[in-house]
Amino acid sequence: MGGRRWTAAVAAAVVAAVAAGLAAALAAGRRLPVEHVSEGGLELDRPPGEVWDVLTAVDLFPSWRPGLAHVERLPATAAGHPRWREYGRHGHTTYEVVESAAPHRLVTGIADPDLPYGGTWTYVLTPAGRGCTLTVTEHGEVYQPLYRAVSHYLTGEGATVHRYLGALAHRMAAA
Repeated sequence: MGGRRWTAAVAAAVVAAVAAGLAAALAAGRRLPVEHVSEGGLELDRPPGEVWDVLTAVDLFPSWRPGLAHVERLPATAAGHPRWREYGRHGHTTYEVVESAAPHRLVTGIADPDLPYGGTWTYVLTPAGRGCTLTVTEHGEVYQPLYRAVSHYLTGEGATVHRYLGALAHRMAAA
């Protein structure tokens, strides 16, 4: 087999393998549910009010959340709930406060219907001794099958919650 034919055969095999991999990922993603729930917790040596201040200081998020370049405040919802847009290495996402009961319960939601994902994050602060326990629950939705497969099999649905809690633990330890 000549050099060109061999190169073309290898290239065709690589293209076929990639196409088969994408087809398998799409098929796997179609079998996964659109919705998922991920939860994580953190014991903090800070009172709920102090943690609440960090959770709600939207303008300061880029100072402690890796990968977040900047935050843009947006006009509040018709109900007066805060809204903001976060810019990071994968684009931007618009969020809004859905429910707020300071300093114990905060629910934020993705407010951008054009994204391939959506959902809410519920933050519950429970007093514990001199500090508190924070529980974060993500009720996520991944609309596109390929993204569902990647989220489920490669990154894990709970990865974002755990990355967030790690960054918050680091931020609270530095305070």
